[in-house]
Amino acid sequence: MKNLSIIFLVVTVTILSACEPSGTAKKEMEKFSGTPTPMITPTPEQTPIPAGDILAVDTELDGDILTVNREPKKTLNCTKYNLVAINADASVVTINGACQKVTVNGDNNQITVDAAKEFAFNGSGNNVTYSRFVNGKQPIVTQNQPGNEVGFMRLDDQKKATDSNKTKK
Repeated sequence: MKNLSIIFLVVTVTILSACEPSGTAKKEMEKFSGTPTPMITPTPEQTPIPAGDILAVDTELDGDILTVNREPKKTLNCTKYNLVAINADASVVTINGACQKVTVNGDNNQITVDAAKEFAFNGSGNNVTYSRFVNGKQPIVTQNQPGNEVGFMRLDDQKKATDSNKTKK
């Protein structure tokens, strides 16, 4: 009977320590494994996006690829969740509507976009502002070259900035 009690005690202690190791047990395990026991950290919550800044898009649409090829100034209209390729340097590009992806293959471009799911940069010194979020999600930004800026600016603020630049001229 004594042996049965000892076995029961050992099994109980083993089960309990496997479920939630104490601080001492964690330190002992770290000695043997060489790495600290990872701590579970909560995922940070994203700031909610106001409804007025969300552009609902049918992501099943597949429009033509829209391009800017060395034009100093151009306006494009993404009407079918298009892909956009900007192959230019020092251009001023305005893109209306929601784009699937805007790829910038050039340097020092000023780009204003209504909304895009993704931005990819193969050049540097580019400045992109967007005013809405495709289906309420932050855009994905891929920087294959350093020195590009992507930022959110509400439509009202973009209009004020444009009007201010016109009166200065």
